[in-house]
Parts: sequence; C-alpha cells; structure tokens
Amino acid sequence: MDSGLILKSEMLTVQLGEKGTFINLSTLNNSIKYLKAPVFEIQDKQIGGIGLTYRSLESERELQNGGKEVSLRYTFDDYADKGLTMRLILRYFPNSPFIRYKYILDSEKRLMLTKQKGKDNILYTGVSTQSKDAKFRVTEIAFSQFEEIVHSFLPSFQELSEGELREGYQFPGPIALIEGEKFSSLLAYEHGAEYPDSYLYFDTVNKCDYLNLDVLARKGNYYNGQIIDINNKFESPWFHFALCDEKQETLLKYYREFLLKYICENNESRKPYIFYNTWNNQERNRYYKDLPFLHSMNYEHIMKEIDIAHQMGVDVFVIDTGWFNRTGDWIVNTERFPDELKEVREKLDGYGMKMGLWFNPIVAAVTSEIYKLHPEYVMSKEGKENFWGSIWETEESYGMCLASSYSDFFIKRLVKLNKELGVTYFKWDAIGQYGCDSPYHDHGNETNSEQERLECYSYKMGIEMIKIVEEVTTQCPGTIVDFDVTEGGRFVGLGFLSVGKYFLMNNGPYFSSFDIPKYLQIKPDTINVFFHPGAARSKVCRQGLRYDSFVPSILFLTHFLPDGPRNSQTISLASLMLGGNGIWGDLLSLTDSDIKYFGDTLLKYKRIAKNITESYPRSKGFIGASPEIYEKIDYENAKGIICFFSTSEGNFIHITDKLNISNFSHVEGAEEYEITSEGRLKIKVNLTKDEGRFIFVF
Repeated sequence: MDSGLILKSEMLTVQLGEKGTFINLSTLNNSIKYLKAPVFEIQDKQIGGIGLTYRSLESERELQNGGKEVSLRYTFDDYADKGLTMRLILRYFPNSPFIRYKYILDSEKRLMLTKQKGKDNILYTGVSTQSKDAKFRVTEIAFSQFEEIVHSFLPSFQELSEGELREGYQFPGPIALIEGEKFSSLLAYEHGAEYPDSYLYFDTVNKCDYLNLDVLARKGNYYNGQIIDINNKFESPWFHFALCDEKQETLLKYYREFLLKYICENNESRKPYIFYNTWNNQERNRYYKDLPFLHSMNYEHIMKEIDIAHQMGVDVFVIDTGWFNRTGDWIVNTERFPDELKEVREKLDGYGMKMGLWFNPIVAAVTSEIYKLHPEYVMSKEGKENFWGSIWETEESYGMCLASSYSDFFIKRLVKLNKELGVTYFKWDAIGQYGCDSPYHDHGNETNSEQERLECYSYKMGIEMIKIVEEVTTQCPGTIVDFDVTEGGRFVGLGFLSVGKYFLMNNGPYFSSFDIPKYLQIKPDTINVFFHPGAARSKVCRQGLRYDSFVPSILFLTHFLPDGPRNSQTISLASLMLGGNGIWGDLLSLTDSDIKYFGDTLLKYKRIAKNITESYPRSKGFIGASPEIYEKIDYENAKGIICFFSTSEGNFIHITDKLNISNFSHVEGAEEYEITSEGRLKIKVNLTKDEGRFIFVF
C-alpha cells in the first residue's frame, strides 16, 4: 500500500490518501480544509467514507489545458473480498485554487446499487469548516432559473440567512460559496436542470463553530438494482472545489478563469469566433413572405450568403435545419445540394471559415437506417412511443433515447460528417430533459417503476450528451458543439459547459410569455415578440451578460440582427462584442454600406477579442438603464472594449480601472477621453435616445 500523495500548484497543496480524511487542501497561508470521502449504498448497505482505503497511484497525465490529472485506486473495507474498487480522478491547475474530481466504481464480483428506502442514497462529497466564534457566509448560485418574460435562463445569487443555516437547509445550486473570516471556498457539481428541479443537492448544517456542507444524490443518479462489475462501471459527475485566502469576489474571478481555461480540455468552444446561422432568414421566408421554412435552403442561396458573411467578418457559418435528407441518417439532401456540400466546404475553406450544421440529436426519420435497424431505441412513456411528426418540413420522425446504444450510433454519424465533409461545428436543438421511461434501455428495467426509469433517463441523458461531445471532440480535434437552450426544461448547468457552449437565445420571448391571448395577432403571424431590429431586442439578448461575473459570456451564444437602421446595427455590434458573438438575419438584403460597417468593426474587434474574452467585467447600471455600461479590458496589455447603452438622451462619463499606460496606444469611439493621474481612462460620450456605443481601447 502506498503512503499517499502530495500535489502542488502555485496556489494550492492537495494531500491524498491519508486514512480518514480523503482529500486535504491547504493554501499558501496554511488554511486547511478536508473534503469528505463518498458514501454509496451497495447491497442495501452504506459503504465508503472512513471505510475507504487508499491503495495506489495508478496513472498521471498532463492535460491539454496545462493542468495535471492523477488517478488513485481505493478499496472498500466492507467489500474487500468482492474486489470492489473506486478510482478517484483528480485534476489540478496552474495559478488556480480549483480542483476537479470524480469517482468510478467497478467490481470483480457482481454487486448492485440499491435504494433500501426507495430513494437515491449517495453522499458524493462534502466539506466541514471549523473556526471558533466564526460566522460563515453561505451563498447559493442558482445557475438555471428560466425567466419567462425575457425567455432566457438566468443566474441568481441567494445568501442563506443565519436561521436557515442554523436549522439546516437544502438547495439545488449547483454552486455553493462559503466565506469565513480568513478564507473563501466554492463547492459545485456538474449536471443540469431547470431550477428548482435537480438531481443532486446541497445539505447544510451550521452549529456554532463549524459548518457542514454536503452534496448528495436527489433522484435518478442510478436505478435500484443497477449492476456494478468489470463491464458495468458506475461513474459520478465531476465536482469542483476551491480554497482561497481571499474574499469570494476574488474567488469568483478565479472561477470564471477556471470555466474559461481549465474545465474543458478542448478549448475551441472558448474562442471568440463570430458565428452566423441561417435560421432567422428561414423564419423570414415563413413569416414575411409566406414561403416554406426551407425555401432558401439550397446551393445558390447559401453560396451567396457565404460571400457576404465573409465580408462581414464571420468565422463560423452554420447551416440550420433542412440541409439533410432525413433525420437519423444525417446525409446531405442532394436535391438541395447536388454536390453534397462539397463546393460550400471549398468556399468556406478558402475564406478560412468553419462549417456548422444543425441537428436534433434525439430524432430519427421513419425510413432512416437507425430506426429501421433499431426501433427498440425509440423513446416511450407510459407505453406510448415518442412520435414527433414532420421535422421542419422534412420526414416524420420518432424520438430516440440517448440513454441507450443509440448515442453510440449518433457519435459515429457526427465523426463521419467531420471526416468526410469537414464539419467542425455541431448545433444541437430541441433536446428536452424528460421523455423516456422504457424498461428496455440503460436507465432501468421492468423491476423499476415508470417514475424511477423516467428520472434515471432525465439524469442520464445529460451525462450521455457530455459523453457524445467528449468522444466527438477527441476523435475530431478542433470541433465545437453548442446546445440550444432557448426553451425551458433543458439540461442547463455546469455539466455541458465542461465540453461545449450554450445557444442561449434566438428571438427571445413569445407572445404567450406576456399572457397575450392567442386570438390577438400581429402581422406577420409569428410567435415571437422581439424579432425586429432596434434597442428592445438587443436588451433582451444581452441577458447572457448576467453570467459574466462567474461564467464567461463567450459561452452563451446569442444572435443579433444586422439590419438597419445604423443605430440598431451599432447596438447589435456593441452587444455582440461583449460575448454573444452571433449574427443572423437576411444577409442578401443588406446594403454594401451595412456589410462594410460590420466588416470594419469586427476586424477591429478581432484585434482585441481574446483580451475581451478573458477580461473580468466591470459594469454600471442594469439592462435598460441610462446609462448601462460594460468595461472589459485587459489592464496589463491595455486592450479591450467599453460599451454604453442608454434609453434616454444624455452626456455620460465613465472612468475605467487602472491600466498599464506604458502599453496604451489610443481610444476609438469616444467624444473625448483623457488619462487620469492614477492611470485610468476617463471616457466621455454623448448618447441620444435608445443609442449604443462601443469604445475600443488599443
């Protein structure tokens, strides 16, 4: 038996393998916290915790993002004769107070996960902090509140009261902040659901001189009787923990950097590309011109759009629904693209642009290969198969269960499109969290209730989404997957951000979001309210900036309209460059002046896009305020952007944080500016009603 292991980064020391304490962490100032060992219910018995024994370091590897990973083997004292093993996979990172870790269980002899009391019974991780006479500040960050009025997922911060902590309090999170007199820490888990629905949760107890915070399974994490053996491993979600000798405001800056640089090995999804998507033009066909959605889904139209998109500065060109012959097969429709998109790819390659395609990963057409060969993969609920009907004017389809071998088939399809067509961007749409209670897939069997199978599906479908992206990006380096979360009831949380990015918003709220009766119609007859150019739509589409204090806004793709008038275009560009980075609309209707304005502006943006993406935001006001100001500047290199918005006419002044003036060149876009004696920029702008302004700092 090994004696243990000590890992060190610039900010953290991690000690592993010490009997009874599992993971010990200390900072440069020797603040020490102990993370609890997990406890599982196996064969109707709770095992783990102090009954876990460290055996050996099995492997080490360098990560592509600069971090390091270790795999450690533990055995369970209660089942030593069964060959039950737990592997702790732990990652740590340079200049970061964060670790990321998960568990994998297997067994030489067949064992079962059980639910003796009829519910999930796993304590995944936890932390106890002790300090005499100290008052602990605990804050829940709810990641996935769906706010119907703006029709967007939003975060919220809620500090727990002393009474809640004293009595014991449970909350979904998925992030919990703890702040004491001399430290701050963060504990989080990677999964997702629309708040307050959750599959894991936090449980707190605060008694005088200690605070206990645990992460436990709530529902769906496994099914009663789930097998553990050599071929059937149980794998937990990933967890995050950080320990810092500074206040939580500083810790959140480190967390933002962790989510940008370290949580994901494939950092392509973090790069500030400019995206274009064809869907809005397809909507305009339907709502403005009374034409089919797929009217412009053809070789001639797409080739013209690519030329304009290139002039505007687009890096990723996404062809939305209709490019395929049928769902499930995901083969190019040769009636619309006779050469199977070969010339489209050549043109994009010539411009240095990436090709993206739209998918609904959970449907397969009635004549598709996968449906005909494996109809058993179809989702069902209460004995009824999940029939979707026609998918955006293409063939009728069935819903397919991701928590089955269907997900392996879908991986092969995406890899094939990358290898044969050069597709490097996959847009996923219409994936709801609930949908299957079949006893014939990988989320339960006939001995489990329909409700248990449904909950296990809704937990596992998100895990399978992550697995698919991990496998595709491993086999096809440089690829990006986005997940459309423009509706509620989606797998939204930290889980998917470990592999990709979110498509946060398209056209915003529906008429129904405002309780407007269906009989009241506005022409054209579209369900959306904010799909016209102007200040109102951009206000709605800036919601992703609410995450930017702890999750980089570049991970919340949002599409802005390029249509005139010029003031609307300026507002769109100012909003876009803060992190939304998406464009859609009718490109062929834009004037040469419009195209040049976008092209010239985005060329300047790209000079400093990386600096903006990595910069921690400073803001003033709120969305819709006068003024509403965002500052995203790399102060050391003196590069970044300041964006102003106002609903009322006025003269506004903004003073930045301190810059390294020796690297400063000039400001572009302000009426006036000066450098203060402290090395700050004092910016002056004059704004009219409903105006936006972007100020470049070079």
